[in-house]
Amino acid sequence: MQSNVSHRLICGGAGLRALLDAIETQLVDGEAPPAVAAAVLIACDEIVSNIVNHGGAAAGVEVDVGVGDGRVDVEVIDDGAPFDPTAAAAPDTDLTLENRKVGGLGIYLVREMMDRVDYARRDGRNRLQFSKSFPPTRAS
Repeated sequence: MQSNVSHRLICGGAGLRALLDAIETQLVDGEAPPAVAAAVLIACDEIVSNIVNHGGAAAGVEVDVGVGDGRVDVEVIDDGAPFDPTAAAAPDTDLTLENRKVGGLGIYLVREMMDRVDYARRDGRNRLQFSKSFPPTRAS
């Protein structure tokens, strides 16, 4: 069963918990395994939090989630400042916390946890797509 839902965050950080709750419900209903759902929720939280706190999106953030056929596909769309997280340098995780620059670890985690992460800037909007595969729960 394929489940495609568009979620919208229009009240900034105050609505983030409700957005994540709605996505979690969709992941559970779509039979995404708990570990996959957790990874997708962490990625959504990180990306949307960065947009809210640093991106300057005026029209809110749209998160389209598709669950089915052994995969979760997510597209996060915003009209904030152009930012390609796939081009951001990976943090030096060998450094001690005291010597490490602040920032960048969340984006690094998203890139590591997801199977695919792609970015495009179209029509004045950032479009970040990521996906996570899992074994289907029943034979097709």
